[in-house]
Amino acid sequence: MRKSLHVLAAGAVAVAAATATVTLATDAHASESQVTGVSLAWAVSDEQGGGAFFGGCNFLSAGKAGNTGSSRLWTQADGFYSTRAGNVTVEKPDAAGTYAEPTWSTKCQDAQGAAVSAAATTSLTRNRVVLAAGHGTVDPAKGTADLAWTGSFTSVFYGGLTYWSATDPALHVAADGTGTLTATASGYGADRDDTSTWVAISPRTITLATLHGVQVTATGITAPTDYVGVAVTTPSGATAQTAKTTQNASYWGSFPQSYVDFQQLTGQSSYWFASGGSRDAAKVARPLDVTWPAVTEPDPTDTTTTPVPDPTDTTTTPAPDPTDTTTTPAPDPADTTTTPGTATTPGTATPSSDAPSSSATGRLVDGVQGGSLTWGMKKSFRAYVAAPSGNSIVAKDGATILAQDQAVAGKANSGTYRWPFSTQQSYTSPSRFATQFGGAVTFSYPAHYFTLTLANPAVTVSGDTGVLYADTTLQVDEPGARALAAAPTTRKHVALASLTVDPAAGSTTASRLTRVAHVAIRDTSAFEFNGTSFYQVGQALDDATIVLSASDAAGTTDPDAAAGAVDTTTATGSDAADLVPDAVTRPVAGTAGLASTGSDLRDGIVLAVLLGAAGAGALALGRRTRGTHR
Repeated sequence: MRKSLHVLAAGAVAVAAATATVTLATDAHASESQVTGVSLAWAVSDEQGGGAFFGGCNFLSAGKAGNTGSSRLWTQADGFYSTRAGNVTVEKPDAAGTYAEPTWSTKCQDAQGAAVSAAATTSLTRNRVVLAAGHGTVDPAKGTADLAWTGSFTSVFYGGLTYWSATDPALHVAADGTGTLTATASGYGADRDDTSTWVAISPRTITLATLHGVQVTATGITAPTDYVGVAVTTPSGATAQTAKTTQNASYWGSFPQSYVDFQQLTGQSSYWFASGGSRDAAKVARPLDVTWPAVTEPDPTDTTTTPVPDPTDTTTTPAPDPTDTTTTPAPDPADTTTTPGTATTPGTATPSSDAPSSSATGRLVDGVQGGSLTWGMKKSFRAYVAAPSGNSIVAKDGATILAQDQAVAGKANSGTYRWPFSTQQSYTSPSRFATQFGGAVTFSYPAHYFTLTLANPAVTVSGDTGVLYADTTLQVDEPGARALAAAPTTRKHVALASLTVDPAAGSTTASRLTRVAHVAIRDTSAFEFNGTSFYQVGQALDDATIVLSASDAAGTTDPDAAAGAVDTTTATGSDAADLVPDAVTRPVAGTAGLASTGSDLRDGIVLAVLLGAAGAGALALGRRTRGTHR
């Protein structure tokens, strides 16, 4: 962003600039902006808000906690637990997905008010820490950022038996899309096998998270943190990272090495990597959500120059005479004469080639005004829901169900979806942009007890890769005579899928861009029923077509698809069989047996969803035993 030119006070010396000029567009810092009021929200991991085998739950607290003097449970009287300390707040969502600060008595409850349990990796408080008032520099054009926050938060496990604090986090994002979140870590060393161990740990800088594929926009960053696939080493005699298998590949990984090294001192080490325990699926690092007030990106095509003062020029411009009462006549609105370079409409200048254009004839670089996302989620899933009677697929809030690519011939609700343009987040080039779309699509399958809504998708693209985000709401009703309707689980701006841009498809003009991307599952939580997912990480979904335009009228139709085309192909048996894992069953009301759930599908594929309550009996555990915490 160009540094503003200070206006010289009346009577001050004005320096001429006849001989020295510089093109600001080539200034190495021309597009860098100072930002304040930066917010960082992070849930750390699901395990950070999960049930504990002893002590109720693991939780976050605002500020740096004091010294308990020994490895023991926290009490309310200690005063260590806090949801607000300076710039730091701890919050968790309610049943409607609205975040609010918990209390001492509700900190271990899920969104429905039930106590979380260590018996299920999906029983979570989903608490997160929010740091406000951050500051630093960002450069959306280059994709870089350097941000810092002042404040501390504390990570507490086993109700307080072990805890540590992170102070003054800092985030660095490089131009290649990699990022690093660091902080000063401190706390107390505990040993789960020897509760008499309690030693203050000297503060040290550690890496809280590393990131790849980061998109720096004009208003912030939402970035998945590295975990899945990350290998880590542990000292001899300590719990080691388990071997990677086909069964754990979707959640096998680790937090950064320096993070795990520090946790060897706290006694929490195997909470932060896949160790072969029953809670491994909950340990995956959660995404960072960083926002700041919008910054204005420079126009990279602007080559206008601004004079640089010549320090050797001592000529002066006379100060205005305060006794001079002459005035400059105001323009006559009735005067229709024109001056070269001005429009015939009074008071309206003819725009130069570098001036922002109107939305009707403008350029994308001046601002995306319209567009659409055409994406059908997954055709076999559309067939699975659309085929049986009594089910429904409903689009609302501007989203529409198209006639093209119907999953079930003749069923209008089984086509793909068009999501309308909502807002531009950033547009730097045809290969680097972020856009928010709107609308919602709800899938309802009463016989299988679930309702799933995908809403407000957003895409970020950097080069040939990107991320598709969406709000997700999943309601699973309890089967059986009681037919209890559970409150829905709503998650906002989930990094739902990864994008790979097809280089052979799409088109680009100055005012319109079309991109086709291959889509693959990245976050399976929206499709999980009692910990069992319809899909696995990396599984292919339908391709997505992204249209961006400088005109707000664009994107309502897709010129790349045949108008009104109807694809009468139906889901094949092999595709439909991928809807759920093998041997998944659910209880049948009034019986002790199990039944298939997909007899009404056209291809006879047996689909079953584990929807019954997990039989989590009481776990008779000692104070802490090796292995149960993993």
